[in-house]
Amino acid sequence: MEILVKARFNSSRERFETYGRNKYLIYLPFPEDEDSLPILIEILSRQMGVSQKNIIFKRKSVVANDWVFEIN
Repeated sequence: MEILVKARFNSSRERFETYGRNKYLIYLPFPEDEDSLPILIEILSRQMGVSQKNIIFKRKSVVANDWVFEIN
């Protein structure tokens, strides 16, 4: 199953929201850096009840700024 994640960095607190079928909005209280991907995977794992090893990063859409993941 493919899911889209919109990550909003530098927010006031961490939040996880659903805004459509297989679409999620994640607010993170820090700037985007090289540690962002593992943190997004950890949050998705925790919220969706899926092991982190079953969440695979596919790509980041430059135009829409979506992070695309595959969940096995």
